[in-house]
Amino acid sequence: MNYEREASQLLRRLGANSSYVGFYYVTYGVSQNIQKPELITFITKGLYAEIAIKYQTTVGCVERDMRTVINTIWQHGNRELLEIIFERNLTRKPRNGEFIDALSNYIINI
Repeated sequence: MNYEREASQLLRRLGANSSYVGFYYVTYGVSQNIQKPELITFITKGLYAEIAIKYQTTVGCVERDMRTVINTIWQHGNRELLEIIFERNLTRKPRNGEFIDALSNYIINI
């Protein structure tokens, strides 16, 4: 299974699009999290660092740009699908790690 493609399609269904740099960071992050789940344990030194190396940017930019995509989905996206992915009603915007983990789990189980 091509996890990046699956993550990309899921983000589009949630209401994000590829005009956000963070869109690519999230899709790659989901793919890496599925393949190497230990990266999310220490998200800044693990997952963000891997993404920053691949896209030749900084860890801070990765974190901020992913947060922007999540904010967009939270404010304008498909809340119903987001709650299906998280398997619960959401009362607050998910943090980056929670978001990556939930998308990864959803993709693995579809």
